[in-house]
Amino acid sequence: MATTLTDRRLVACGTCNWVHYAMSEDEKALHDNVLARYDLSAHERRVYEAQFQQCLRCESPATDFHLASEREIARALGHIVTPVMVQR
Repeated sequence: MATTLTDRRLVACGTCNWVHYAMSEDEKALHDNVLARYDLSAHERRVYEAQFQQCLRCESPATDFHLASEREIARALGHIVTPVMVQR
């Protein structure tokens, strides 16, 4: 089932231009709460946290992201847009 994102800040990877959406602190907390019941090792926790700090396509750091252009957004229509934590 597809989810439609509205009123989200879309960012693009500076390396591969893959479009992501900037997740909120509250949304990240919901993800974290789901995992609370699992006893993640330190390594598993680092892997989990890394998925929100990098491009899931090419693994470039989120610090290299920029606001997505209209062209990048148009190219992303119909594709999966993944969450990422970026500084405002």
